[in-house]
Amino acid sequence: MKKTWKKWLALAAAGMMAVSMTGCADLTAKLTGLFGKNSESGSADSSDSEVVGLDDPIILENVTKAKNVILMIGDGMGPQQIAAGELFKGESLTMQQFPYMTTVETRSLSGTTDSAAAATALATGTRTTNGIVGKDSSYQDLTTIVDIAASLGKRTGIIATEELHGATPMGFSGHSNARGNTNELLESAATSSNVNLFASSALAPKNLRYFTDAGYEKIQLPEDISTATEEKIVGSYAIDPLMEPMSANGGLVAFDRLVTEALEYLSQDEDGFFLMAEGSHIDHGGHNNDINYMLKELISFDDGVQAVLEWAKDRDDTVVIVTADHETGGLLLDEGATHQDMLAAYEGVHIGYRWTSSGHTNTDVHCYINGANIDFASYSFADSGRIKNTDVFQIMKSLME
Repeated sequence: MKKTWKKWLALAAAGMMAVSMTGCADLTAKLTGLFGKNSESGSADSSDSEVVGLDDPIILENVTKAKNVILMIGDGMGPQQIAAGELFKGESLTMQQFPYMTTVETRSLSGTTDSAAAATALATGTRTTNGIVGKDSSYQDLTTIVDIAASLGKRTGIIATEELHGATPMGFSGHSNARGNTNELLESAATSSNVNLFASSALAPKNLRYFTDAGYEKIQLPEDISTATEEKIVGSYAIDPLMEPMSANGGLVAFDRLVTEALEYLSQDEDGFFLMAEGSHIDHGGHNNDINYMLKELISFDDGVQAVLEWAKDRDDTVVIVTADHETGGLLLDEGATHQDMLAAYEGVHIGYRWTSSGHTNTDVHCYINGANIDFASYSFADSGRIKNTDVFQIMKSLME
């Protein structure tokens, strides 16, 4: 049962009247689904009867070789962000209903990772130094999962809710010694990335030209992505988490609808596709210690996950992976935090949570998989009960090859 944003906002306003301003202690994330079956659903507070599972979770048929691989990255989305989203909705998030999950260690060669090193690890299977994009620590270009998919004849797509020069979309498509080298990153992505579809938050004209000059066709209306026939297309839109489903003028677009349009375009290739879709601004909510911003972006991202499963539910050739590059903000929920607390927090009442940082942390993130029963234990290291971020690349590579 998918509630609309208008209903959420109404609930949030109503919830303000019912908040109990009691003191609370820290709540650590319940990671009960490690190494196999995911039993996380409803874990935010098992005593809170307001948190329930989805009525009809979509479980994809398991495959050993996938025609289509879809990677969805919630930038800055740690376990406590997910738990807060679950409490806010009053039901499990779609990603929590995936049949398999584990936790992922995110450190880079520099220690606590930045988004550039994290994206490079996910995209290439190689850990690197903070600030480097698409290269190893010796500044050698790395082969990405996009390159591998293209070599197999698959279409490829990159979606981000930020501009394309962001570290995550560039980690899958660009190469540079420094993430601040915007021009170099965009030029390499446009000219040598093997990406068929780029779609992102509104590109500055000077940045869009890198793609149109390289032969990409600009798709003016997001609803025209699904029927595009060109081999290389780029879309630049105002992506708004509160939009539902898509504005009539084609300017504002919700993340879930943009993902759906991209899937229809990418699936025109009989050899299948690879898609990376990032919810970029969950991270911004953490950096700003803004739980309202974080929750809006998190729920919008999870709506995108639901849209992907709706598209894939009748297929037997698709694997969906949901993870994060790192955690941002050191979010901690209070013990006993409730649905009403999160509704109030959304409206600006500081209850049920606290931030412990304004930057990235070393908190392990979650990895959820639907469509393939992965032997996570074969990827684990040091008997720690988790995998490395570089293993996500290895899993995707093995599924496609």
